[in-house]
Amino acid sequence: MAFEHYSRSAASICQCLECRGKGLIYGMKDVEKHPGIIRADGVVIIEPWIEVERVGELCQKCNGKGVLSNRCRCKGRGLILDEEETALRGVPVHKICPRCSGRGYSRVPSSVAYTAIKALVPELTQSSWSRNWKPFYEKLVEKCYTEEKRAEAAFNEVTK
Repeated sequence: MAFEHYSRSAASICQCLECRGKGLIYGMKDVEKHPGIIRADGVVIIEPWIEVERVGELCQKCNGKGVLSNRCRCKGRGLILDEEETALRGVPVHKICPRCSGRGYSRVPSSVAYTAIKALVPELTQSSWSRNWKPFYEKLVEKCYTEEKRAEAAFNEVTK
């Protein structure tokens, strides 16, 4: 979980949980097989023929792709157009995206890690998570970042 948090980027994608990666959500629906025949004066000659069938509908969350992007509304750039400043100055003015704080993607909330750990340790309480486990989880993520910096420094030293 900590490595997933560390390795997350604006380019990474994940499987849609609504459709489980299929792009379609199946359900039983009434399907009109024949509309029936009705005369101009409103007399029904043949009744409409309706059957209940299993129908696949396009997943609304992923729009049928089966995967979700981690990108923010800023499209992974970390910058958005400041409309107020642009209107005042007359030239495009960009600012750091307030939703993702300039990262380009939203971070994994700690509640996701809490849910995953609670599945393994059912007696874990919210207060125990906040006091003991969450700081440990955040230190694991921070350790991944520091090790990445050390590896990059070692790589730069070797390739000079």
